[in-house]
Amino acid sequence: MKFILVLVVCTAIYNDCDTGMKHKEIFTSWKECMLTAHKESIDLLNAQPPGYVDENGLYIKFYCDKII
Repeated sequence: MKFILVLVVCTAIYNDCDTGMKHKEIFTSWKECMLTAHKESIDLLNAQPPGYVDENGLYIKFYCDKII
């Protein structure tokens, strides 16, 4: 099976999420997709300016979608 990772940036302060970003890589296992999702989530949060994550209550949702 093949999977595509979708990351969604959300704000708890404004109770809103973006439409989601598809990761460029196609994954051949669920585990590989999930591990990348966690790493990419951390990288996205770390890339934000100081204080921005706290001020906006940012969090990342993600899912691995099976490609048919």
